[in-house]
Amino acid sequence: MIPVLDTQTLYRFDNGLTLLVDPMPGLKTFALNALIHGGTRFETEAQSGWAHLLEHMVFKGAAGRDARQLAEAIEHRGGTINASTGYEHTRFEVRGLNALLPSALEIVSDLMFRSDLRLEELKREKKVVEQEIHEAYDTPDDHVFDLLQEAMFEGQAIGRPILGSRQSLKSAAPDNLRAFARQLYAPHRIVVCVSGGVEPAEVYAAAKPLFDSVPDETGLDVPEKLRFTPGHRLQKRKIEQANLTLGFEAVSRYHPDIIPLRLFSEILGGGMASRLFQEAREARGLAYAIDAWVTPYRDGGVFGLYAGCAAKDVAPLAELIRKVMGELAANPTVPELERARAQFQTSLFLNHEGAASRAATFTSQLSTFGKVFGLDEVAAEIEKVGLDDLARVGQALKRQTQFASALLGPSGMAQIAA
Repeated sequence: MIPVLDTQTLYRFDNGLTLLVDPMPGLKTFALNALIHGGTRFETEAQSGWAHLLEHMVFKGAAGRDARQLAEAIEHRGGTINASTGYEHTRFEVRGLNALLPSALEIVSDLMFRSDLRLEELKREKKVVEQEIHEAYDTPDDHVFDLLQEAMFEGQAIGRPILGSRQSLKSAAPDNLRAFARQLYAPHRIVVCVSGGVEPAEVYAAAKPLFDSVPDETGLDVPEKLRFTPGHRLQKRKIEQANLTLGFEAVSRYHPDIIPLRLFSEILGGGMASRLFQEAREARGLAYAIDAWVTPYRDGGVFGLYAGCAAKDVAPLAELIRKVMGELAANPTVPELERARAQFQTSLFLNHEGAASRAATFTSQLSTFGKVFGLDEVAAEIEKVGLDDLARVGQALKRQTQFASALLGPSGMAQIAA
């Protein structure tokens, strides 16, 4: 039995696809979120960017509808539809009035299981993705994160850009992309959640003929185990600002220290009251933007920092970041912990009020943990974190003498001490 909230109803089809219905009485709208456990990590080097290309291509035609008809089926009735590709997951999302839900379920199921993948559309869409690759490259504070990802996971699928490369996209053809789609979008890898003003029995009745008839596939192989590689990347361009990123090895989504690490990140660089904002920007004027974040995967994770600064300030800023991080690890304070808890819990409860954020959260939880967490359960875990927990996760970062970095900026940049 899969644990879900008392107000929710869970269905599991014979092919393994999971459907969660999350009623929110009083709403006249719904949010549909379909999460596929599959993304960039599941590609071979020759397939780099195919998961993202496939996400584009399914919108070009499915089950007899062309791109315009797919869009009109949702938008002409006031709805919105979107999709995204990540390292471990692909998502399809629809929002709209409750009356649109049967059509939304039909469209999303067609996109995942009945896409056309025509050659002429594929040729055109490759050009679109190539422009997207160029756009990312032309945005320094975006491209620097691709450089950091490559430095942290050199030679691995998770270290390659989600968009792929012009060369890797060239080999994608309708037949091999179709075979890739069947494995990537295998039903047992998919969790669908519908949140909003919906009735479970009605959602199930509309979804069953669309999802249950799809044969399951073996799915793609389990990706290679994540290996953190403390590499360094430097890219010089004719721009004014330097973009500095640092990456440290961190814990996975399953690790008990994931919540303490998120709180540590909030205190270090999570807002205007954070130590780094106050020290680097307010007290010294070394950075315009500075931020800390945590990205957990299923078998490892990353603790990262970003700063935008003047070229001459790169070295002193990088040194200050390590210094402040060490000071926090040595001496976290009660007021800082209370602020971080409040920020975390406020975000948690605000997200729970929106249908779209609920649907996205619940699909992630079911796909990753095989259960849905109640708000009080998560809030209690946040409250349990003490100063010793912050010190422990901070010391684990501080002990890492080898870290990854990516620096993108003008030729006059100072260098980071590796």
